[in-house]
Amino acid sequence: MSKRLAALLAAAASILFAAVALAASAFDVQANQPQVAGDPSSNATARFPTNKQNEPTIAVNPTNASFLIAGANDEQRQPACGPGPVRGSVPANDCSFFPGVGTDGVYTSSNGGASWTNRGLLPGFSDDGGGLQSDGDPAIVYGPRPDASGSFASARAAHAFVNGTRAYYAGLAEFAPGSQPGEQAPELITVSGSDDNGTSWSDPVIAANGHGFLFNDKEDVWADKNPSSPFFGRVYVSWTLFRGSAFTFFAEPIMVAFSDDGGKTWTRPNQLSTAHNNNTVGGRQGSVVRTGPDGTVSVFWEDSDLAGSKQVVAVSHDGGLTFSHPITIAHFSDIQDPIPGANFRTDSFVSAAVDQGSGAVYAAWARRGASGSGEIVVSKSTDGGATWSTPMVASRAADGYAFFQGLDVAPSGRLDLAYQALKAKATDPTAYGAGNATVDSFYVKSTSGGPSWSETYTTCKRRSGAHG
Repeated sequence: MSKRLAALLAAAASILFAAVALAASAFDVQANQPQVAGDPSSNATARFPTNKQNEPTIAVNPTNASFLIAGANDEQRQPACGPGPVRGSVPANDCSFFPGVGTDGVYTSSNGGASWTNRGLLPGFSDDGGGLQSDGDPAIVYGPRPDASGSFASARAAHAFVNGTRAYYAGLAEFAPGSQPGEQAPELITVSGSDDNGTSWSDPVIAANGHGFLFNDKEDVWADKNPSSPFFGRVYVSWTLFRGSAFTFFAEPIMVAFSDDGGKTWTRPNQLSTAHNNNTVGGRQGSVVRTGPDGTVSVFWEDSDLAGSKQVVAVSHDGGLTFSHPITIAHFSDIQDPIPGANFRTDSFVSAAVDQGSGAVYAAWARRGASGSGEIVVSKSTDGGATWSTPMVASRAADGYAFFQGLDVAPSGRLDLAYQALKAKATDPTAYGAGNATVDSFYVKSTSGGPSWSETYTTCKRRSGAHG
């Protein structure tokens, strides 16, 4: 399973950072409150790995912004490291994921993020006696709720959320111990639904199945929540399908599937890219799926060809039934992995957003700039993804080595961009090393559609000089 040890995925917090900047004030709130669900004392007693979370995701109710749902890879039910009654006689540094224990954490807020409740792990998995074990890589999105039969016909006819909202939680899963079909060990993608803002969830539904050693990974989920769309309510999942043996993967195409009945059933996966890997052309990872005001579906991912790494997009105008061939947005140089001095993996995976008024499509990613440091760039398409503008640098060099960006578009058309940056404490901004670097989170906005960007804000209410 993919367990990127990122301190924070800025994409998950872009909306919150936007609020920080616009209000010119900030506050830190612990979402996993308490650290172990149902144990008020755990904030003081929880020890690694039960106090470990990463890869957060967040979604805001589109009809009432007071309600938010967050998720993360969360190890609050993992047994203590080292020898003990659960792990048995193991080395003291054994903190491995324990068989049958899930990692999909759920946290909810009903007051706009001012306070949070730790709901524990996503239900319906092996922790509750289910046949699947949740494996993290969470992604959450809100959409309209279908009627009791699973139909969106009434919502589409009214062009409104007439049945309320439904939240979808997508994640990786594997067969729980004792439930494996023979010697097979595939990684699956499941989707759970909630109609009460994350308080309770349906049992997981398999959106991407597998057999043998097919490894579905790095998924994204999105719901068409624009009432003007002819596919209002349709839910999409995109991912990378690693194909191969138990130890070597020889191909990794980008796949997509959708559900038109509220997540109860899913279409047969549609392959959007080539699958081959060789010595000169790498693979395809980090997909993101988004929809536009007319229902156009755009799936973005990082690809490569003989010229090197590139960001691409495939577009569908029929609700995900068929897609265009991949369209190149731009070639670029990947950031370092890891950044020197960092203890977590980094990448140049794309973030994307669509203006639900104008239909303008935006893509953002981290690339290695001329100085060798990481920078965040943004590209724009005004023709549904057919052509793209020259990527513009949105991050500020003084912030440090930029990475892990998140992008969104406000109803007003304002672009909100959040990212992290690692900066050395020494005079030389590239002199990273153990104990010699700090990581801050930053927010910038653009009211010009991307050519210019505001000054940067940090989560600590510090301001940097204006740029753009």
